Amino acid sequence: MYKLLNAGFYRLRKNKIFWGIIVITLCMACFCLKLKGAGNGIDLLLLDNLVSIGFFISIFTSLFVGLEYANGTIRNKMVVGHSRIKIYLSNLIISITVGIIIEFVYMLFVAIIGLPILGGLQIPISQFIKILLNILMIIVTYSSIFNCITLLCHDITMSTVIGIILILVMFVADGALSYTANAEKYRYQITSDENGVITKEIIGLDSNYPGETKKKIAQFIKYIMPTGQANQISLNVSNQIRLQEQAVDTTNLLWYSIGTATIINVMGIYFFSKKELK
Repeated sequence: MYKLLNAGFYRLRKNKIFWGIIVITLCMACFCLKLKGAGNGIDLLLLDNLVSIGFFISIFTSLFVGLEYANGTIRNKMVVGHSRIKIYLSNLIISITVGIIIEFVYMLFVAIIGLPILGGLQIPISQFIKILLNILMIIVTYSSIFNCITLLCHDITMSTVIGIILILVMFVADGALSYTANAEKYRYQITSDENGVITKEIIGLDSNYPGETKKKIAQFIKYIMPTGQANQISLNVSNQIRLQEQAVDTTNLLWYSIGTATIINVMGIYFFSKKELK
């Protein structure tokens, strides 16, 4: 495993796709600071990259791992004695590492530029640490999905297209499920006084409330998708800051990520071990 990781990280240092994504990430950070900085505060800006990081992981994994298929590198690794499980896990670790680096670069840049201008976090630091754990597991889930797709689909073009389509499908599905997953049983009237104190009062039942069963099903489907988790975390923080709502415990999202990533990797390793390499 050490030799596989050492060789993989050596390739990574010279990989143009990786460095290109880093440059794009920095450009996005600048764009977010300029466009959204004044109105959103540092908290939401730090979370903005969660929406696009899945796309970056998809592109990187498809091209980085797919190139090993095209060059016959995976077959050569097996010839010299590396097991399929080690090959699978080493590529997964590299993909996760790249995702963490991308997110770290974005958040560090936004923090360095944004903190002096926008001030500190509006949410408690303990909550922000929990969110960082959620972000880590979202990256692990994204990497697990696209590493599995790429290693089971030996064609670079095909794995890239599948990855991009899957990301789009998850975004559309999340948008379709969000209303039901976040539906409230009651209608509220929100008012703000001259001191900025927000009051939220119940004014009656919401006739469009889908019911508890439909809401739980929508939440389950939404939360097993990393895109759904990313958007839900951003929504929770936004509501907490703008509407002065209580912090939402996101521990359940961690379990969704752990479960999704575990199932995908177990299935991926199994099918990759049975796959006939060309």
